[in-house]
Amino acid sequence: VSYNNLRLTGGPSVYWICKPVDLSRGRGIFIFQDIKDLVYDCSVIVQRYISDPLLISGYKFDLRIYVCVKSFHPLTVYIHQEGLVRFATEKYNLSSLHNLYAHLTNTSINKFGPFYKTEKGRVGQGCKWTMSKFRHFLHSQDIDELLLWQRINNIVTLTLLTIAPSVPSCPNCVDYLSDLRPGELII
Repeated sequence: VSYNNLRLTGGPSVYWICKPVDLSRGRGIFIFQDIKDLVYDCSVIVQRYISDPLLISGYKFDLRIYVCVKSFHPLTVYIHQEGLVRFATEKYNLSSLHNLYAHLTNTSINKFGPFYKTEKGRVGQGCKWTMSKFRHFLHSQDIDELLLWQRINNIVTLTLLTIAPSVPSCPNCVDYLSDLRPGELII
């Protein structure tokens, strides 16, 4: 339904990302523009692809933020302040949707990329930063880090609140969530 609605509006091009639900480390992920290219043989999640992401030196990145949910009843959440920032190892380019090194930030994929060890502008070598290095970058760009973390906390909280009613009470367990990507969550 969303595909047809967006296609019929005649606006800018819309891209989609398809992710197998039973795979990890970027395996089986692909990006497409035309529904005829959506071919899969397992359960998948299809989301609208963010075609104008925030970039650092032309490279796509995501934040790997670790969240510990101590309780859903009442909601008690801890967000670790020292996560990871993961980068693609080739510059972002929508004209090459099949280039995983430009579109995916999974370390398990990018460590095999031809530019993994190359200096990549502010990104440097490799494909990961610590959150501390990311904070330093934010400060160098005069970006309000407090506002960013407030927004991240809001996304985490709202996401957890949407599932809280369906989570059974289990006082001796904790739920561990990771890989929250701002912009991919639809609330």
